[in-house]
Amino acid sequence: MLKDWTKIEKILLFGSIILVSVIGIIFKSDILTTTCSIVGIITALLLAKGKNLGQVFGILITILYSIVSFRNRFYGEVIIYIFLMFPMYIIGIISWIKHQNKNTNSVEVNKISNIEWIFVSMIFIFLFIGIYYLLKTFNTNELIVSTISVIASLFAVYLQIRRSRFSFSFYIINDIILIFLWGIPVIQGTILLLPMLFNPVINLINDSYGFYNWKKLEKIQNEV
Repeated sequence: MLKDWTKIEKILLFGSIILVSVIGIIFKSDILTTTCSIVGIITALLLAKGKNLGQVFGILITILYSIVSFRNRFYGEVIIYIFLMFPMYIIGIISWIKHQNKNTNSVEVNKISNIEWIFVSMIFIFLFIGIYYLLKTFNTNELIVSTISVIASLFAVYLQIRRSRFSFSFYIINDIILIFLWGIPVIQGTILLLPMLFNPVINLINDSYGFYNWKKLEKIQNEV
């Protein structure tokens, strides 16, 4: 799996895993929380590399993240990840299998038309309103932050399915939101969730790299 990874990518991968593991051990986090954070890191870097295996790991992180979110009363995260993110990752696997580039050994980068941008943006505006009231019904903690996080995640995964490098822009936005989302319970004293807080911090770096790497992949693919 790592045969075409650069030294920087390997450092990002193993350095991130070691950091989260050490934090989990020091602050005595449970195995599920630490594992969820590690799988999230692996998923982000595989997607940054344009590897379809990242979509498979996305299914796994959906399940783990939903369990951790449920335990912390982030019900919106649970509902959206199980009923929307899970099937979207499956669609992503199919889409990426059909669009593999042999020269870069990764997915083919696609450009989204202006019409599609406008159409999808309108849909997500209505989704935001619907999801907000849905989460409000379930008395979700940090309602506004959780709603924005859900929308950013959905937009990111949709663009990932469509093979757009701008998916990483929304992953970055979501990383910033998740820092606040998981930072709140940590500040309130739930130190066991520190790995969940460090996960978006680390993925902020990884997703920024993903945006850069996909731009590079797009350039290489266009030159062939």
